[in-house]
Amino acid sequence: MATALGYNALIARFNLTVPPLRQTFWLGERTTETRTQAIDGTERIELARGRASAEQSTVEQLTFALKREHLNLAVLGALFEHRQVLTDIQAWLAARPTSAYARQAGYLAHWLAGADFDYRAPPGTPRVRLLNADNYVVGPETSSPQFAVVNNLLGGREFSPLVRKTETLRGLLAEDLGAKVARAMDAIEPEMLSRAVDYLYLSETRSTYGIEDEIPDGHRAAKFRHLLEAAGEPGELSEERLCDWQNLIVTPVSAEFSYRTSQNWLSRPGRLRNIADFIPPPVELVRPMMEAVSRVAAYAAEGVMDPVVAASCAAFGLVFVHPFFDGNGRLHRFLLHHLLRQSGFTPAGVVLPLSARMLKQLDRYSALLKAYSKPRTELVNYQLDGDSATIRVMSPQPLWLYAYFDATEICEFVLQCCKLCVEEDLASEVEYLRSHDQTVRELETWLDMRQSKLNSLIDIIVQGHGSLSKRKRGFVEELSDEQVMRIEGVVARHFAEYIDKRV
Repeated sequence: MATALGYNALIARFNLTVPPLRQTFWLGERTTETRTQAIDGTERIELARGRASAEQSTVEQLTFALKREHLNLAVLGALFEHRQVLTDIQAWLAARPTSAYARQAGYLAHWLAGADFDYRAPPGTPRVRLLNADNYVVGPETSSPQFAVVNNLLGGREFSPLVRKTETLRGLLAEDLGAKVARAMDAIEPEMLSRAVDYLYLSETRSTYGIEDEIPDGHRAAKFRHLLEAAGEPGELSEERLCDWQNLIVTPVSAEFSYRTSQNWLSRPGRLRNIADFIPPPVELVRPMMEAVSRVAAYAAEGVMDPVVAASCAAFGLVFVHPFFDGNGRLHRFLLHHLLRQSGFTPAGVVLPLSARMLKQLDRYSALLKAYSKPRTELVNYQLDGDSATIRVMSPQPLWLYAYFDATEICEFVLQCCKLCVEEDLASEVEYLRSHDQTVRELETWLDMRQSKLNSLIDIIVQGHGSLSKRKRGFVEELSDEQVMRIEGVVARHFAEYIDKRV
C-alpha cells in the first residue's frame, strides 16, 4: 500500500482543509517510479521503494515538500496555524541552524503566519532564495537577515500567484511576442492598419460583453470603446482609478465608488438553486489583496518580468478578489489591455482582440476561472436565503485560501491568446480588407450601389462562403439574378483564400 509523502502527508496528518493538490507524491511498493495522469489533469507520482522512509516526522515531510514539490503557499499557510508545527520548526532551526530547508520553513512560517522564532542565521550562512529562477517566474528580491532567506515571490503576503516555467511557458516567452506585435504593425500600411484596428476595437467591445451573454446598447458600447482607447495611461492601479473604470462599464444604477463593503457571491440562474458557484474573499481581505494585486500590475510597466505574465496575474487576481458587485469580468479583461499598453507590449492606439479570442475558447477560459473558484467555494460553509438575495458565511475564510494559487495555465492561456491575436485575428482582418477593396474596385466599374449597402452585401456573401442565400436575397431585390451571380463571382474570386481558411 502506498504511503503519502510531502504536502499530501502533512494534509492528512494535520487534517488540513485546503484546495486539493494537483500533484501528489507517494512512497510505492515497486522498484521503479511511476507517474499516473488522471483525466482531470491531476498527477500521482509513486516513488520507488527505498527512496524515502514510510515513517517520517513532520520536519522530514516538510523537507520533502520544499525540496521535491512545487511551492504551495496555501497548504503551508494552513499548516503553520498548528502550534506543534511551529514548535517542530523551532527545534529544527536549533538543531540545524544552517539548513536551507529549515530556514525556508522558518521564514515562510513567519511571513505567512506571523510566527516568531528564537533564531538568527549564523554569520557566513549562504542566502537561499524561496524560488529557483530556473523553474519559476520570480519577482523583486527582499532579504531576511534573520533567516538568510531571499524572498523573490510575486506580489506580497496578501496576494502571491505562482508561475512555473513549464515547457509551454518557456516556448511562448522565447517567441518574444512583444517584438512580434511591433513587427506585424510595422508591416501594414498606416491606412490599412487604421481600418483593421477600428474593426478590432469593435470586435473587442462586443466580445467582452458577449462572454457574459450581454449585448450592449450603442451608448454602453461607445463608453467601453472610449475606455479601451484610453488604456495604458500612466499611473498606479488605485481604488479610485478602478472605481472610475467600473463606472464606465456598468449601468449608472450599478456604479460603485469604493470596493465592496459586504460579502458577494456568484450564482448561475435556476429555480430554487440556492447554490453559490463562487464566494470571493471576505470584505476585510479585499483592500489588502487589491493593494498586492496593484503591486503585481506595476511589474508590467516597470519591466520586472514579462508584461503578459504580470498582466495575466494581476487581471485574473482582480476577478478572483471580485472587489465590486458588478463589472468585475469586463474590468479584468480591460485591465489586460491597460497593462499591456502601459508596458509598451501593445503599441499606443492598437488593441489586441483578447476578449474575442477568449470567446472563441470560452470553455478553456471558463475552466481557468472555475479551477480557482470551485475548490475554494467547496471549502466554505454558507447559506443562501430562499430568494438567493443574501448570503451567510458560517466558516472561516482565511487569507491563504484566496491569496495563493498557481497561475501557470492562466499565463500560458493569455500568452497564446496574444500570439493568435497577432498571427490570426489581425492578419485575418487585413486580408479581409484587402480582398474587400479589390472587390469594391471591380464592382464599382459597373454596379451603382451606395457604399454602405455594397459593404454589407459583400460581407453577407463572404459569410455565405461566396454565395447569397435565398433568405438574404431580399436584401438586393432590385438586382436581377444575373447581376447577383456576377457579384457572387467577383466576391468569391477575390475572397477565395480568405473563405477557404474558414470552411
